[in-house]
Amino acid sequence: MTTHSNTPLRASERKELQRVQLRRQARLRSSSLLIIIVIAWLLEMTLFKSNLLIPKGVALGAFINWFAQSIFAWFAFRYTGAQARQAIVSQLYLGQIIKWFVVMLGFALVFIIIHPISAGAVIFGFIAMQIGHFISLWQIRKNS
Repeated sequence: MTTHSNTPLRASERKELQRVQLRRQARLRSSSLLIIIVIAWLLEMTLFKSNLLIPKGVALGAFINWFAQSIFAWFAFRYTGAQARQAIVSQLYLGQIIKWFVVMLGFALVFIIIHPISAGAVIFGFIAMQIGHFISLWQIRKNS
């Protein structure tokens, strides 16, 4: 990473820049979650009239994705710096494993505990949130 004058950033400046980008990405993902839920609710009120079955499923699917991705981000970005590269790699693997465990547990809990539920809406919410995550990462990369 360099500044506009092509001078390299110091380690503390790189770390602060990373923190700022992570906070921005977290805000974008949270905004995506809210937008997905609001759109599902509006569609429910105007088109589907399924007694909030679809917005509930979309919201739960999106929340599962958001929560799992937040856990991964916490694990993945706990360590920084060249001296911590082994810890960074191990935390990436651990974060990915825990993320998939949270996703599987989330889907299992939703489908076991919540009745009635639209399975398609839950999966759609999960996918929509993943697309929102990709868009937020693209926005950060584009603006960097």
